[in-house]
Amino acid sequence: MLKSLFIILGLLFCINVAGAAKISNAHATHHQLKIDSTQLQIRQFNAAELNKYRNDPDFNYKTEKAAITLWDRFWEWVWHIWTNFWIWVGELLKKLFGNASIGAKSATAIKYLIIAIFAFMVVYIIFKLLGINLLSLFKKKKDDGAIPYTESIENIHEISFDEAIEGALAIKNYRLAVRLLYLRCLKQLSDNNLIHWKIDKTNTDYLNELTNEEQRRQFVLVTRQFEYIWYGDFPVDSHSFENINSIFQEFKRRLS
Repeated sequence: MLKSLFIILGLLFCINVAGAAKISNAHATHHQLKIDSTQLQIRQFNAAELNKYRNDPDFNYKTEKAAITLWDRFWEWVWHIWTNFWIWVGELLKKLFGNASIGAKSATAIKYLIIAIFAFMVVYIIFKLLGINLLSLFKKKKDDGAIPYTESIENIHEISFDEAIEGALAIKNYRLAVRLLYLRCLKQLSDNNLIHWKIDKTNTDYLNELTNEEQRRQFVLVTRQFEYIWYGDFPVDSHSFENINSIFQEFKRRLS
């Protein structure tokens, strides 16, 4: 037992001696530090260049808030009133339904419904001013009835225009009436030897044959009305037909 104890103590002593020797050697090792002898060149900012960039608006990143105008204040006030109104509506509906979520959703639904109605009224007024019937856009286009004239076979010298125009107006076929008015204009020009009518000629051909500037201007007016209605398929009612007819009557009067 004692022999084993002495052996263990001997091993520990040897280990301590070896560790101390290693530490001593580590302390004895030195590293030589190198001194940096590089010459530093101190550079200065160029004051003139700095002023150049400072005065250049392309390098001015400062944003200035625009002054609030009276118009801006007006719309802020309107938006404030609008917002507070719907908050009040939401609170009122919350009291009626006894539920804050239902009240807020109902107020939002009513708000968007009013906005939609207002937008529809604005669109309706614009279309009304342009003479366009909104209902006709959603209706299936009706057959205007048998049109007795086609572009390929009609002969302006064989048409009784007064009777034909009266017949078209009787059945409220204003589109056909406008076409007949235009064909009558061509017949008048042909009868006055101002154009040489042929069935395969275009409206531009007839315009180029006119030499009088006033006649050309009048012919452009009636041609535009005809092409809008016949080729552009613009809707025309009794009221708009009266305005269009007055242009054709003025053309007829000037050629008489």
